[in-house]
Amino acid sequence: MQQWQADFFKKTPIFNDLKQLLSNSSWKDWPNCDDLNRLIPSDVANYQGQRLTLVEQTAQLLSDGIYYEQRIYEQGLVPTRSCNWHDFFNSLIYLLFPLTKKEMNRLHVEHIKHFGGLKRSKCRDAITLLDECGVIIAHDDDELVSDLTNHRWHKAFVEKRDSWGKTASAIMIGHANYEKAIKPYIGFTGKALYLKVTSDFFCMDMWEQYRYLDTMLSQNLENLMQDNSKLFPMPILGVPGWWPANESAAFYDNEQYFRPKRKSK
Repeated sequence: MQQWQADFFKKTPIFNDLKQLLSNSSWKDWPNCDDLNRLIPSDVANYQGQRLTLVEQTAQLLSDGIYYEQRIYEQGLVPTRSCNWHDFFNSLIYLLFPLTKKEMNRLHVEHIKHFGGLKRSKCRDAITLLDECGVIIAHDDDELVSDLTNHRWHKAFVEKRDSWGKTASAIMIGHANYEKAIKPYIGFTGKALYLKVTSDFFCMDMWEQYRYLDTMLSQNLENLMQDNSKLFPMPILGVPGWWPANESAAFYDNEQYFRPKRKSK
């Protein structure tokens, strides 16, 4: 059993959005499924329109042999391990990206029907990467995106630091990223998905931004996730505002972490 840390919000600013999300919660021990279900709005549903419900993952639950994604799709039930950071953060993503999670589930089930449960399609691999390790970079700045995708880290994070929050913002969607942020380490890297937004996006409050991105991503997920070619490496601790040490420009000198772009053969 993993140890609950009621003050996990304080470990890194990466958790700032979750701190706002859970501002009315004061759990002294692990929240159970009932605690978490009370946070989920009644209109958060699976593709069949069934209300989404977290249920404890037990041997008895799994004994029917129904695959994880199929259970969500057919029953609206999300198997959730108790006292587990990974599944705890996964449940919170349903609050922040309910439409996207529903569309992820639909695509998983559709591809399972076509390819079978064992042979994973390129689309399912890409969706899984986004679901586990994804970071959305909402932007209205193609030049900054070019710097990031070409690993011009110093230019993107130091020279253009003032652009962050004005023409580009990083929003976590991967629940495994949150799990890793419990114990941050140099080398912590996610997968960035760059989404072009309108300029007024950066004037929205946090909840409006999440709704905007959730709607946009859910409507375009199938096209975006045909394969993983639209997912790019993102050194998580380099994102301005997410790690105190990156206030120093020298932080970005570590080429073992902020790796140069590989030259094409």
